[in-house]
Amino acid sequence: MERLVGFGQALGQTLTLEAIGQAVTAHLPTVVDGREAWVMIWQGGRWTRLAAHGEVPVETCEKAAQQAITGGTAASDHAEVCFPMLAGGKPIGVLGVSPEPPVSEAQRAVLAAAAVLLGASLKNAELFHVVHENSVRDALTGCFTRAHTLEMMEGELRRAQRSRLPLALLMFDLDHFKEVNDQYGHLCGDAVLAAIGRRMRVALRGSDLKCRWGGEEFLVVLPDTPAAGAARVAELVRRDLEEHPVRWRVGDVEVDIRITASFGVAPVVPGEIDATAIIARADAALYRAKADGRNRVCVAPEPVTTQKAHVTRHEDARL
Repeated sequence: MERLVGFGQALGQTLTLEAIGQAVTAHLPTVVDGREAWVMIWQGGRWTRLAAHGEVPVETCEKAAQQAITGGTAASDHAEVCFPMLAGGKPIGVLGVSPEPPVSEAQRAVLAAAAVLLGASLKNAELFHVVHENSVRDALTGCFTRAHTLEMMEGELRRAQRSRLPLALLMFDLDHFKEVNDQYGHLCGDAVLAAIGRRMRVALRGSDLKCRWGGEEFLVVLPDTPAAGAARVAELVRRDLEEHPVRWRVGDVEVDIRITASFGVAPVVPGEIDATAIIARADAALYRAKADGRNRVCVAPEPVTTQKAHVTRHEDARL
């Protein structure tokens, strides 16, 4: 019981799946009296091993976990004794142990209690993740919020400075979006914005930081991307938006709403850490794209002070 209490206290200090895995790895050997044990969780439509003590193959864990869940009670599968973890009547994981030495009734009670504690922690972590995601993401588009993006951008700037890898920023604004709201209503405008979020997830990498900057304006941070690459990405997104109109029903008729956007691209100068200045360059390039006729990409010039610094270093090198 003392070991079980320690396990519960360790789990009580966790809020993420990673932290739960660390707590399980540290305390599982004591809870199971040193026998081989493992924890499988049901995640994304498949079984994933969260932690293990011993050399039990993953395939064995998967089979045992599946049988334990379908059986609905503590069950034996081959060499494994399993304790399902349920939340709201749905399976979320399984705690499994080896049957040797034989598991006594008292030990079964402890292991069943450990499974209950672990199941509750997993559910809490899931809820915490949902709450956190809701706080940092725009509900309509699925993109990150402005405040969260600024925080993450600062981290990307520091990473680029340390690694000396390129970094770029692009901003885009939907062309004539007010006309969509005026002609078809704000519900249609919302449908267009939601479609933009979906198209960004399709056209951009998972590592690209996607943000709804405000209204119909979006910002994307492109790690490990030089200026030329950022311009190509912006052109790719521009064409993708143009080629995928949003279908909207007006009475008994469905119409295709053509979406275009104007893009501004700003490469980050090596050593640059002022996020506000970079965003301002991208924003200025965006408005140049609008002034030049919309539905196009403009790349911001390198800052004048940085250009001078390059000239000075070049002249020094010649001397």
